[in-house]
Amino acid sequence: MVSIDARFVKWISLVVLVLQNSALILIMRYTRTSVEKDQLYLASTAVVMSEALKTLTCLLVLSQLVGSLKGLGLFLRREVLHNSSQAIKLGIPALLYLIQNNLQYVAATHLDAATFQVTYQLKILTTAFFSVTLLHRSLSRGQWAALGVLTVGIALVMMPADTPWSTLLSRHTLPSTPSPETLDRDMLLPPEQSKSDYQGFLAVLMACTLSGLAGVYFEKLLKSTSSSPTLPTINASTTTTTTTNYELKKKWDDLEEPANHPHRQLWLRNMQMSLFSVILGLVFVVGLQDGRQVMRDGFFAHYNRWTWCVIVIQALGGLIVALVVKFADNILKGFATSISIIISSVVSVWLFHLSLSSSFVIGASLVVFATYLYSLY
Repeated sequence: MVSIDARFVKWISLVVLVLQNSALILIMRYTRTSVEKDQLYLASTAVVMSEALKTLTCLLVLSQLVGSLKGLGLFLRREVLHNSSQAIKLGIPALLYLIQNNLQYVAATHLDAATFQVTYQLKILTTAFFSVTLLHRSLSRGQWAALGVLTVGIALVMMPADTPWSTLLSRHTLPSTPSPETLDRDMLLPPEQSKSDYQGFLAVLMACTLSGLAGVYFEKLLKSTSSSPTLPTINASTTTTTTTNYELKKKWDDLEEPANHPHRQLWLRNMQMSLFSVILGLVFVVGLQDGRQVMRDGFFAHYNRWTWCVIVIQALGGLIVALVVKFADNILKGFATSISIIISSVVSVWLFHLSLSSSFVIGASLVVFATYLYSLY
């Protein structure tokens, strides 16, 4: 069997991740703002359904890698009996990702698309921080510079064309020195809107921190278990019911590890983490937070085709991210996500006939330069 080139898989997964993020952020925002508040679907149930779909997908892929459904059963049995400690460790990133995914819906509900997309790029910096602290990865000055350039570039790309520099800066100045434009706007701004913006920004800040921590922790687990012994691919039909555990273990250990062993580990860990997220989501989020509403209106209340699109795209995104962190790293994943913002902006220009501003052109150039700069190290 010809092994898949790791570099090819890395760049293909990055490209797919860019496209997936572009579609997700547009459709998610649409589903949270196109209907009245009392007609919104529960974000907690959507997250659970996304994780359940991811679990099913991982099981299907694992069955193909192992060779049969019976072989998959033996494979999972081996993991439960001999590698249960590794599975338990996945509960930590599963919980972090569960909270992060719910916070994404909160941010998409309370923030406009531009603000949400810009502030969410803070996860690139948090990922770099946790990569250095947890993985002991050394970043060169060039890489840190690339992170800074990327952040500035994304901010310029998402800046509205009709926003004066003075107005933008005045949003963060002291109350004693506001601009006239800011005074006029703030007089008309209802208190509810300010509170909503604050909630959205806080949700983004927490989501970015959890995203960086969970992503780096999961990367550490994946790469630390790449050499751990697991069940090789065997024909499960040759194993009789009279085979003892000792004989079965000896048969597995005597066989040579196949070339697709790292791929099995990747899908296995994702399946385990998704299953943890489903259980935790049902117990803590749906059961405790939204339990009464689920009992009253139903689990799938106010779902439509766009809701299911978000669920499917989000599920695929989690699997694509797993490929990225296996064959690349989390910081490169952050760059791919940032590039998706440019694509989303271009698609918006095409759909709504918007004109490109100078800030967009400059910001896009900075993002391309930052991506190239980081790839040099």
